[in-house]
Amino acid sequence: MTSSIVDSADGDAVEVLRVPDFRRLWAANAFRYAAAEVAGFALPITALLLLHAQPLVMSLIFVCSRVGFLTVGLPAGVWIDRWRKKPVLIWADVVYILAFGSIPVAYLFGLLSVAQLIVVALGVSLAGVFFDVAHSSVLPYILPRRRVADGNARLQTSETAVQAVSPSVAGALTQSVAAPVLYCFAAFCHLMSVLLLRPVRPDGDITRADATPGRRFRHEITDGVRVLIKQPLLRLLLHQAALNNIGAGIILAMLPVFLLKEIGVAPWTYGLLSTLNALAGFATSLLAPRLRRRFGEIRMTLVFSALAPFAVMTAPLAGVLRDAAVPLVALAEVLIGVAIVGRSMSTAGLRARVTPDAYMGRVTAAYSVVVQGATPLGALAGGVIADRWSTDAALWVGAAAMAVPLVLLLLSPIRSHRQLPAEWEV
Repeated sequence: MTSSIVDSADGDAVEVLRVPDFRRLWAANAFRYAAAEVAGFALPITALLLLHAQPLVMSLIFVCSRVGFLTVGLPAGVWIDRWRKKPVLIWADVVYILAFGSIPVAYLFGLLSVAQLIVVALGVSLAGVFFDVAHSSVLPYILPRRRVADGNARLQTSETAVQAVSPSVAGALTQSVAAPVLYCFAAFCHLMSVLLLRPVRPDGDITRADATPGRRFRHEITDGVRVLIKQPLLRLLLHQAALNNIGAGIILAMLPVFLLKEIGVAPWTYGLLSTLNALAGFATSLLAPRLRRRFGEIRMTLVFSALAPFAVMTAPLAGVLRDAAVPLVALAEVLIGVAIVGRSMSTAGLRARVTPDAYMGRVTAAYSVVVQGATPLGALAGGVIADRWSTDAALWVGAAAMAVPLVLLLLSPIRSHRQLPAEWEV
């Protein structure tokens, strides 16, 4: 119960993993991360090597896998603010189980197609909207507000730990089993997540559909967007994350095409490269909380944001120096792991500290609509660029796009702060 886990006068509190409900949520997330990594690894292998999808088709699959927030993100925020969060998490897991489970079944009967991959990607994307918004919204009901950052840090550490193992293991398995069969493991992981989430009892998480009789749905969406736009930190994070994700969408969609089709790396090598990214992220996740406390969350956000464009630039360089493509991509994976995880952990909990509880779901959804929606737009742009010019050109455009957010941060008033200004907190 949250009421028993309170901050003391000097700001200390118990370790978040001693909170039973958070521990269950943390374990459930570990299974979900494992499923996401295995499914994410199996998708390009299945589409490119088994079904022979072209770059533009690959970008379309990627777009469908990330388009959920653009389509239902805003209404999902209103619904989740009205609903209890735990049932949303469980039903989202059920959709994951059905979607992922359909792929090996279709493969065993010889019916697997690119069209099914697109439908599965879309279904998983829609389920992910509800899961992600509910997940972000439930943390303040499980942990005290000032411990949400520590909770996010623990979740980030477990995510990067799982990422460090899953891709290389999946890559090794593809030497003996077909990639579509890996989706059986993804479905099993979501089943375990359901079992872990069932005992969770978020304190104060109630259905509020009757709390605002006559409240118009559109007005509730507008309220969430207004809070997001008017709060200075939320507005800044929104702009820089959206621009960053346009470039990231291009890189994420085109890098598998570049490695698996153009360079011709083996699936196990592709998995190993992803593991390097995760290992770098895991090491950073252990170090970042200490750096955040010592140098300040704002300052560390600037540092890791500055690293991001230099990190991704190594990927398109591999297209120029093809004899050294694998080592250059390996370097890119390491630097990207450091930059992305470091920035994520530096900003962990900031949005929760400046957003009122009553608006948490709607603000999270509105934020995610823009930020997550930027990724498929970038992926689609990458597919068009690769189809018209080359995959190399798409990678260069992606790297250039990821340099823009750093300029926004350096021009903003927040660059003069070390920590979050107290007057911005709620």
